[in-house]
This record gives sequence, C-alpha cells and structure tokens, in this order.
Amino acid sequence: MIKRGWAERGRVDTNRSGARQRGYDHRWDRAIQKFKLHNPICLGCWAIGVERKVEVVDHVIPHKGNQDLFWSIPNWQALCDWHHRVVKVELERRYLRKEISAADLLLTSEIAKQITREKYRPAVGLDGFAIAGS
Repeated sequence: MIKRGWAERGRVDTNRSGARQRGYDHRWDRAIQKFKLHNPICLGCWAIGVERKVEVVDHVIPHKGNQDLFWSIPNWQALCDWHHRVVKVELERRYLRKEISAADLLLTSEIAKQITREKYRPAVGLDGFAIAGS
C-alpha cells in the first residue's frame, strides 16, 4: 500500500496562505484572549451538559477571507479542541453540501448536539464513571 500525504488526499489546500496572512495575527490573538475570558466553557460541551475549558475560537460561518465576517464577534464561538476537530468539521461538510443551514453551524443547534451525542465518548475511570472534564 502506498502512503500518501495530506495534500495528495485533498485534505490540505496547498495554495492556501498561512494563518498569519489570512488574518490570524497579533490583533486576532488579543481579541480571542479577551473572548475566551468572557466565554471560558466550550459551547458544544455546555450544550450537552458538560463543562470543558475553551481552547479554540471558531468562526460559526466560515469567513473565506471576508474581513467583516472574520471580525464579527457574533460569528465567533468558543470551543474545545475536540468540538472544533470533530463536530464542526462534520457540520461544515454538511453545510457545504447544503444539507444544513448556516444557523446549524452553531454548536448549540439541534444537529450539532445530535452529532456531539453520537460521537462524544468521555474518558471512563476504573469505577466505570466518566472522568469529569474529559
């Protein structure tokens, strides 16, 4: 079997500019630090009754270079890394296929909660109970 890199599988846009060139600069870093202070819990976790610390500030509707949408705070949501990597990726796939609306991209939407419940597997301790914050 031949192993192929991410770019060859079509998962990485090799023509895409770097994060700093797309606007994720020192101004963004300062803005999201403030946003995280006011939104310390992952929105997707909170929606299903779990408390997990925010790690990522995500654009609800992908901005695709639109600076108004990029800097629109109502278009931001505080997420844990898992929600950003797993649930939001699935939501954006469905959105691009026009299976869901832009409102469904918010991690408190019913479809987002459904996907979270289907995919979420908390770490379990020796006692058989979920480990808090996992």
